[in-house]
Amino acid sequence: MLHITNGDSANGYLKRIGILGQFQAWQDALHEGKITAHTDLTIISERRSHFLAEYFCLDLKTVQAKFAQRDDVLGGWPINEPMTLWLTPELFDALIGLQFLAWYRDSGRAIEQLNIVMLPEYLPPQDLTAAEIINHYQSRFSPSAEFFQLAEQVWLGLVTSLDMLERTLALDFKYWPNLKPAMLRYLEEKRLNHGYNRTQWQIIEALANGPLSLAQLFGANQNQEEVAFMGDLSFWCLLEQMRDIININTDECILHHEIEFYHLHQCQLNAQGLALL
Repeated sequence: MLHITNGDSANGYLKRIGILGQFQAWQDALHEGKITAHTDLTIISERRSHFLAEYFCLDLKTVQAKFAQRDDVLGGWPINEPMTLWLTPELFDALIGLQFLAWYRDSGRAIEQLNIVMLPEYLPPQDLTAAEIINHYQSRFSPSAEFFQLAEQVWLGLVTSLDMLERTLALDFKYWPNLKPAMLRYLEEKRLNHGYNRTQWQIIEALANGPLSLAQLFGANQNQEEVAFMGDLSFWCLLEQMRDIININTDECILHHEIEFYHLHQCQLNAQGLALL
């Protein structure tokens, strides 16, 4: 069994609680940047590795190596051996799931060899016990034709335009209930309201009452989400782009620091930022 998850933390947790098999993280924050309609892993990895390396200030060769490892595992997995896709309610997982399912469909693999685990919360979990996670795994299912049809229609909307994605919200999401709120949240992140997306407005509102440490601001933003999805690195990148309205008490780029850095440094709205309130 090959398990597809959203990251290394999820993989480590599943191994610790006794889930057997091989584990592969998808290795991509698809809520950042453009999502290609291509399902060829070589094309996907080439485009995404360059974007992620530049956007997150990462070493390109390191990012490319992670994608290459993922692609080797997926491409080399025997076509008659099963795979399991782990899905949580967060946007991060919904986007990964849609791209994985598009790849799986176009790879020519049998639907009967694919299993889905739908969890009601994150991996690693905050509330569910290991026994409950194992029970969800034991209740995994092979997706129906209707499930795949829904995924295909939403994927097509996702890679075509925001307007087309919005039109898919009229579909029946009973086969993947968490997908609809995830796509609504994606639209809120990609569409601008008076020049800022939802996360940026949450940052502005969190700073309305005065300065916060970077760590406090990250937590305040997470608390405004119905289902938090944004990792700290994405958040710091977004905050760096808001220096025209937010004063941070360091000129140093705030990416890639130890945890103490984010507790020591503060930020606050400047006059231009306060004028938005």
